[in-house]
Amino acid sequence: MKHNRLAVALLAFMLLFSCSFVPASANAPGGDIAMPLATGRLEHKLPANLITPISQPISFEKGETIAYNCTYTPKAASLDFGYIDSNNVFHYLNCTSGSINKSIEIGQTGQYTLAIRNNESYAVTVTGTVRY
Repeated sequence: MKHNRLAVALLAFMLLFSCSFVPASANAPGGDIAMPLATGRLEHKLPANLITPISQPISFEKGETIAYNCTYTPKAASLDFGYIDSNNVFHYLNCTSGSINKSIEIGQTGQYTLAIRNNESYAVTVTGTVRY
């Protein structure tokens, strides 16, 4: 009986987690405006001096945006929030205040991986959301 409950709880957790970064977009009625439809919760401990991918590759259209609304500790750290393109180039917004609530626009249609770079020589913990 305990094993069945554990299995059900594990499957429910896996289902919730797997849906948190499902890419989607839709056009607004009567226009060509793409609206972000996916939101993912972030809770990551970022190693020192490293770019950490926080998603699998996602398809984006030119002009779509990725919105980061996060806080991190220690607040004095310098982090870069952005995405990695198919040529492994990291496009980012720098943050040094302990929180970010900004969007970055996709320059061309393609596959991108959401990522955060820790510019410090120590680990930094990030929590918040990313919308795309």
